[in-house]
Amino acid sequence: MVLAFAYSRRYNTRPSVNVSTTQSKNRAWVAIDLANLLANARSVQAAAHGAALLPVVKADAYGLGAIPVARALDALDPWGFAVATVGEAIGLRDAGVDRAILVFTPAFADMLELYREYHLTAVLDDPAVVGSWNQPFHLEIDTGMGRCGVRWDVPEVIAAFATPHLEGAFTHFYAADEGPETVSIQWSRFASGLEALGNRPRLLHAGNSAGAWRLQERLDLVRPGIFLYGGQHAPDLTPPQPVATVRAPVVSLRRLPAGATVSYGGTWRAPRETTVATLGIGYADGVPRLVAGRAQVLVNGVRRPLVGRVTMDFIMVDLEEDAEGVSVGDIATVVGRDGDGEITIDEFAEWAETIAYEALTRFGARLRREYVDA
Repeated sequence: MVLAFAYSRRYNTRPSVNVSTTQSKNRAWVAIDLANLLANARSVQAAAHGAALLPVVKADAYGLGAIPVARALDALDPWGFAVATVGEAIGLRDAGVDRAILVFTPAFADMLELYREYHLTAVLDDPAVVGSWNQPFHLEIDTGMGRCGVRWDVPEVIAAFATPHLEGAFTHFYAADEGPETVSIQWSRFASGLEALGNRPRLLHAGNSAGAWRLQERLDLVRPGIFLYGGQHAPDLTPPQPVATVRAPVVSLRRLPAGATVSYGGTWRAPRETTVATLGIGYADGVPRLVAGRAQVLVNGVRRPLVGRVTMDFIMVDLEEDAEGVSVGDIATVVGRDGDGEITIDEFAEWAETIAYEALTRFGARLRREYVDA
């Protein structure tokens, strides 16, 4: 099933889902497994001792489509959804999402009317704004992230947010994935900051994907992000089910003699007579040039090396001595499973010297999205 959504309001400058309305057979696409998405959501909820879900669907659900992802997750009765911007929230509202939407970026005073119009839950960190806001809001207590929110060690400022409209308070773990010991330190700071409020807000949340497993305390909400979408949150924790599969068709095959060059700059020369397959995906689609000489793809379930420089629209793969059985139109797997082979999004990200979060959000607008129903 292929879904296409368009959104034209001035607060959102890109489609809610990056899909092409033309299903070109000679270009790559991303397949999203909604059943595995829901399985990951259930796993993180269980790790968080049954806390209600607040799935993070910012950045178009990490590039996988915020609207179809939110619609799928609605089956699990989440408390609401979390986004980074007002434009993202409006896109969900216009698509019919009626659950609470928490906008993480602190609200400016001149934007509050939009929050009212679209029934959005604001995050406030400016005491000057609190007095003009009479709707539910959340307060971020900064316990070490150093990005947004009010620091835990300025109780006189925190106290200014203790109004009848303070619905929730949260913090963000900055190293739950690679520094488990920081979680208890930040939790202690968070508890200290909460004391300055006097009364406990109705909703407390702190657990991101890794934090859901690291934090022993049961809070009201849990905020899964990368784990939902199949990215590993920490090597020592429960692995997620894969969600995104990136596939690309073979658009050309050529038999090359030893010494023949491939791609710009002639940086790769065939060490022997070989067959090279050209795939319909390139750096304009989210395969960074940095992976040249590192990445592999699966062809008929077998790993084959990417050779030569990544170009805007194509990558080339050395089939070596096993080209028999490969034809133009066959499908290669850039990320995902094929037979007994698998290339995870984390492995792909490592080749690009980045993280799964960035790798997922790089897969661009030319790649249509296909959704496997849960």
